[in-house]
Amino acid sequence: RKKDLVISQTAKRKKGISTKYELEIITAKGKRKIINASISPRFDDKNNYIGAFGSIIDITGRKSLQEAVLRAQRLEEAGRVAGQVAHDFNNLLAPLMAYPEIIREELPENHPVLQYIEEIERSAEQITEINQQLLTLGRRGHYSLEPLNLNDIITNVIKHIHMVPETLTIETDLSDNLMNIKGGSSQIFRVILNLVHNARDAMMDVGHLTIKTENYYVDKLSGKFGRVPRGEYVRLTVSDTGSGIPDDIMPKILDPFFTTKTTTKKRGSGLGLSIVHAVVEDHNGYIDVESKVGEGTKFYLYFPITRESLEEKVPEQIVGGTENILVVDDDNVQREVASKLLKKLGYKVSTVESGEKAIDFIKKNPQDILLLDMIMPDGIDGAETYKKVLKFNPSQKAIIISGYKETEKVEEALKLGAGAFIRKPLTLKTIAQALRKELDKKETINNVVSYK
Repeated sequence: RKKDLVISQTAKRKKGISTKYELEIITAKGKRKIINASISPRFDDKNNYIGAFGSIIDITGRKSLQEAVLRAQRLEEAGRVAGQVAHDFNNLLAPLMAYPEIIREELPENHPVLQYIEEIERSAEQITEINQQLLTLGRRGHYSLEPLNLNDIITNVIKHIHMVPETLTIETDLSDNLMNIKGGSSQIFRVILNLVHNARDAMMDVGHLTIKTENYYVDKLSGKFGRVPRGEYVRLTVSDTGSGIPDDIMPKILDPFFTTKTTTKKRGSGLGLSIVHAVVEDHNGYIDVESKVGEGTKFYLYFPITRESLEEKVPEQIVGGTENILVVDDDNVQREVASKLLKKLGYKVSTVESGEKAIDFIKKNPQDILLLDMIMPDGIDGAETYKKVLKFNPSQKAIIISGYKETEKVEEALKLGAGAFIRKPLTLKTIAQALRKELDKKETINNVVSYK
């Protein structure tokens, strides 16, 4: 193809036509470069073509920047669509996630229907996982940033890797003195698991897969997907001995829904690497890749370090209560699901479908805590509702729920005093823990500590 291009351009110059074209070349050191050639013909006194003169400019950097901008635009558009779809899915998932747990407790042990309940739960969990990937892509997934150690997450990932054949070797090389990073553990877990699945697919479960961590100082580094700024990082490397990534495919690998799997293979969602990219960016990190066709691929992830220490976590139990709770949600299914879960925990539950009705209800019927949906398109949202309630009841407790995080509104509600954010679909465990944590919280009023 390159030869044909050069021949055709030379033929034009022989006709007296100046030519401009881009060409990809491989340098003597094996580096890929893109050049812009601007060449004009030369003729002798008898108008015979005797050669050409012109300029050649290396535009590799400019082309990489253009590709990065186009990739960002594609990710933004795909993320917008994915976020909306995931929000709708979350509402539909609510009964699938919540009701099996309630049904199980109503059935005797060894009842034949229990196996079907387990199938429903497994399927719902898988759908929820895909939905979480869509939410992550849409930058609407909510997670708290806390100090964590990458080695701990990798150890957990390894435990979740099943059905490893004898033809595949998985090895870890984890730094003993690895610095902590700040992030969401479940999102980082998803990133590493996606990279492992991607590597296994590339090797068809035949070869060597290595996961490595190290403390890494970047002085000057330029990668395929942008420059990594100078600084201190924890670097994660996932390498495989698979088929490698061809140069013509490399610019597309982070695109949402891009996959090289054919219809004869088990197709994935095509979200794997785009999710990796989205999560790494959300953690102020960077991604780079090295690959050689026929030899394998290495993915490098750079996460900024933190010097904050890890917090010890105590397992939380499912504990209910008898307090009064008002559920505010514009979706009838969500209200019904939340109501059933809360009544199962022993609470006295009321429900309304809008912020306006919630305000009127609370004025006449004081509540111990509110369960507020954040997004209610047909009226005032959760944050605005809470703000209006606080005007006549400054000590009102509340918990925010939503299918995705609208950062501004959620942050506003949390700053107003809302105790926690719970992501839909709700489960008995998550709602129970959040409620008791908020209801049992100490309050400081005029420097006097009291319990509500």
